[in-house]
Amino acid sequence: MAITFLLELGLYLVLTRLPPQFIETFSGAAWTLGIIAPSAGLLHVLALTIGSSTSAEEYELGTADYWMTRPLKRSSYFLGKTVGGLVLLFLIVFTYSILSLSVSWYVFGPQSKVEIFPIALAASIASAAPFYAIGLAFGELLRRSMMSTIVAGAVFFASVLVETYANFVALIAGDLTLREVVRFLPSWASTGLTPTILTDALGLSLNTPGAPFTGLGAENLWLAAASIFIYSTVFFLIAWLRFRHSDVTRRAL
Repeated sequence: MAITFLLELGLYLVLTRLPPQFIETFSGAAWTLGIIAPSAGLLHVLALTIGSSTSAEEYELGTADYWMTRPLKRSSYFLGKTVGGLVLLFLIVFTYSILSLSVSWYVFGPQSKVEIFPIALAASIASAAPFYAIGLAFGELLRRSMMSTIVAGAVFFASVLVETYANFVALIAGDLTLREVVRFLPSWASTGLTPTILTDALGLSLNTPGAPFTGLGAENLWLAAASIFIYSTVFFLIAWLRFRHSDVTRRAL
């Protein structure tokens, strides 16, 4: 969390040191940069960390044993843990988004297109959902918060590395097949959804000179939404089935 907020402040500090002709292209929408920057990776690492620990720590501390011997349905317990983690994630995203809007307004003056702020929040939460679900699933499967975070993090970084290398090779070799393959990776939609939606809402082209936006392309938004939905649903289901059909009334040693 601290790194995320330092990223926000560091980003705008760097922007104030850039030549005016470079900044004027997007100064009116500089607040969007503070929302896009964490979506490149930090937001997803934060999401999988929250997901990994939200239930795994209950087993490590033995509190799962306490709750599951109370008159509490398993579905209520699981729903409470899952929604609680999502609320925490939303509060973090909301806080750093407000910070980016406030700092950019102070540094660059009145900002435009502020009406799409709720859309930016929704896109950020949606893009983080797959890795929150992946963290939650490994938290239930392994029941060790540190191990779950490491494994879920490995999934994220492996996906990003494969996507990066595949795009590089596709650019060098001119093989468009590789670019089609990377669309099946969980990082493809998660890291590209927020910048694509904001770019489209601002009416900017990804090829606009000086516009520091990257994304999936507006034509791929439905495919990205489907990817996020499928990954989130599958891993939430894995977490629920593991919890529903396993013994939880013991402390993990």
